Amino acid sequence: MSGKELFIESSERFWLYSCATVVFLSVVLSTTPEVVSFLGFDVPTLCPFRWLSGLDCYGCGLTRSFVFMGHGELSSAFGVHKLGPVLFSFVAGQVPWRIFRLWRHRRSRAATNKV
Repeated sequence: MSGKELFIESSERFWLYSCATVVFLSVVLSTTPEVVSFLGFDVPTLCPFRWLSGLDCYGCGLTRSFVFMGHGELSSAFGVHKLGPVLFSFVAGQVPWRIFRLWRHRRSRAATNKV
């Protein structure tokens, strides 16, 4: 396998695993409009702008929106962040897309090895 093929395959795997992890966590975590929690423990906020200013930035609410989407609560997801459901759909759509691209890449590599 050439360096370029190795890079393509590892890149596809990276995006597949990253997006699948985000979708998995959105299903496992629970949320309210104020806080995200895991097994009853509140997950601390990760936004440095919010830490420093106490105000929400443009990205604040995306995690809660993703978790609402993971639980199928579309109206609540739109309520905490207007772009959350759109971005979640994009991330969730990456999982089958990356699986397809890996399958197609391996299939074409196997076909060239047979010749």
